[in-house]
Amino acid sequence: MAAASAGCLRLWREENDALAAPWRRRRSSGAPPPAAAPAQAAFRRLLRKLHGAPPAPPALPLELTVLCNSLLLDLALPAAAEEELSARADGGLGRVLEAHGVPGGGLSPEERWQEVLRRGVPGELQAPLHHLAALQGLLWLAAGRRGAVEGLCRQLRGAKDPGLPLPNCCANELLSLLQGWHPADQGESGPLVVQSARDLKDILWTSAAFLQGLQELGAGSHDTALAFLQAAASGLCSKGVLAQIFTLMGCCNLKMGKPQTAIQCLKRSLQVDCSFLPALRQAASVYGHLGLVEAELEALALLDQGKGGSRALPGPLGSVARGASSPACWPDTSWALSATSPRSFPLQACKVLREWLPAPAASIPGPAPGGGDHYREGPFQGFLHGELAWPRVPEVFLEAASALEEAARHQEAIAVCREVIGQTSKVIPKELQIDVVSSAQEDIQGAAGASLGPQERESLRCILWRAAAYLLQGCAWARLGEGKEAISLASRCLQDLLRIQFINTGGHSMEEDMARFAPTEAKVLPQIRQLALTVRGVAFLELGRQREALMDFQHSLHFCPESPTAHCYLLHTLWKLGRRQEALARWHKFRPSPGLMEEEAERPSPHYLRLCMKWMTFPHMESLAKDLEMGLGESSQEP
Repeated sequence: MAAASAGCLRLWREENDALAAPWRRRRSSGAPPPAAAPAQAAFRRLLRKLHGAPPAPPALPLELTVLCNSLLLDLALPAAAEEELSARADGGLGRVLEAHGVPGGGLSPEERWQEVLRRGVPGELQAPLHHLAALQGLLWLAAGRRGAVEGLCRQLRGAKDPGLPLPNCCANELLSLLQGWHPADQGESGPLVVQSARDLKDILWTSAAFLQGLQELGAGSHDTALAFLQAAASGLCSKGVLAQIFTLMGCCNLKMGKPQTAIQCLKRSLQVDCSFLPALRQAASVYGHLGLVEAELEALALLDQGKGGSRALPGPLGSVARGASSPACWPDTSWALSATSPRSFPLQACKVLREWLPAPAASIPGPAPGGGDHYREGPFQGFLHGELAWPRVPEVFLEAASALEEAARHQEAIAVCREVIGQTSKVIPKELQIDVVSSAQEDIQGAAGASLGPQERESLRCILWRAAAYLLQGCAWARLGEGKEAISLASRCLQDLLRIQFINTGGHSMEEDMARFAPTEAKVLPQIRQLALTVRGVAFLELGRQREALMDFQHSLHFCPESPTAHCYLLHTLWKLGRRQEALARWHKFRPSPGLMEEEAERPSPHYLRLCMKWMTFPHMESLAKDLEMGLGESSQEP
């Protein structure tokens, strides 16, 4: 089989340039990219023509350029598989070795690169090889093979100076290597490329910085994570990826105790891409943390609107133009992150409370006509057993109900909770047994072989969601002065929690194994139980049923023996019942300080429970302490 003639190479070069030209033009004009599928098929046909001839050095620059253009457009297709793309890139390296008479059979991709670069790269082959190397780096990074990327960059740079040093907070070998690598350019005389090697290197650098930031964030190093994310924000990426970066920067600042800075990061995220709903969701959470109820409700209402509309976002989120333009580059950074990105961001929009949030405070409770059907077809559809999104839809509803209740929109909060109760009731089992030791294995090792499978875990979540909905309804009725309704709903909440039965197959006590091994969701259970007992006990007190209130506060103290709130309510009830010696004896052993009360209110808990915890804090601490101290003084003076 003869090598390709100069005439064939010229024709194939013209065909490549014609296919690549529209993509190059849109890079300079900012126009939307053309359809990838037709060009991708054409590049594959052209590559088959080139592979029809034996590999020869004169044809290699064009052949590698066509291969890179084909791979780049393959990345734009949703069905692109990293293994297939890597195999095709490896095949291109094999053709280079074959053209120079070097046997490449039996070598791994890393060894092929080492062999090609060790022998020295001719000047006309440098640009296409660097182009292929940048693509190879993206493929390996997407597969989580950071070490392979570092090795390739080290070989490409050889012993050259590493370039400008990175800040200490961003010290990272891969980023340093990438920063010091300057890919060769095709120039005007070379075949046209869809995307330049320098752009691909910048995308690779941004992706590596982003992934390192995520790793540091997961490890709890928030300041270091913030530095890497800021570095990633300065790199080449699309609006969608930049919105993710700013949102994660907001998370870092919030973890570092800087909620106002977090809000600014979230505003920047929405200014970049207003359709990125997790930024709105996080903004609602931060506003709730700051006690800005109206701002929180507005953020939830905007979350309800999803991607619709063309107006700017009003209010505290600032002016945000809707309709982000197409990415300025392809492949986008998000492709390299696709295999390793966290489950922090939902893939679907949660439409939140269309019937209630936009309504005035005096609106009639309950959904608008047809509202139930809207929810069954909308955000609750597929919310069980599917891929976990952030946040889960029932949690969004519960948080919105909590915000509505804080704004004294009691009936609307009750109606929102009713929706959660109605949907979760369809799937809640009569009883759920959980082995606390075996369930921990799933958290560590994954679902395989664990006793708490996906169905059981989802059932646990649904029970807790419905219990929390009953609890929030009970709080709402209590604030409306309807003590009997509050008691009934708190009792339903407690009955739901009794459906969950923990068993212990470990060798330690149940309390010890619960503390060490219980699934994350189960740690919410004692918080809900204590709050429900407190809500019911307070309602009993207001109805003059002190003995029943005393039993609830005793149970609350049994489940949470370190809770100052439970101690104070128990002391208060004993005092009202005339059991003063018992109250004084307890007071002598446990004097909860205001600091302890504040610490309890700030303990980690789901956002939708924090308002209940705030309300349930004992309100008469000073007067109770004064009465008890006086009682202690009087008893000490008695003979």
